[in-house]
Amino acid sequence: MTSTRSAKAVRTMHLATAGYAVYCLVKPEHLREAIGSDDTMWDTVARVFGVRDLAVAGVGLLGSASATRTALAIRSAIDFGDAALLGATLDGEARSKAVGVAAGWGLLNLAVLGRSR
Repeated sequence: MTSTRSAKAVRTMHLATAGYAVYCLVKPEHLREAIGSDDTMWDTVARVFGVRDLAVAGVGLLGSASATRTALAIRSAIDFGDAALLGATLDGEARSKAVGVAAGWGLLNLAVLGRSR
């Protein structure tokens, strides 16, 4: 991958993260609905995800090339952490969905990061 293409791919991942972060802040109930829970505590979890993800995406979009790549590595670690914690917290189909989505994003971020070296 050329350096221009890889830089665009890394920034695209940060744009996707920023988009999801805004969605978490605007419609936090999406997480509760996705896992099939009535507990509004999950709305708070979604808001935490939103704030955290927006901060990381901000560094990824506005930082230097090095900061952008570091932010993507951090984003991957966060995704894998989310997968582990949600996997330990949820049961059944909710666990499968949450772990699949979080781990999938972690792997996608790592793939983009690896191709950008």
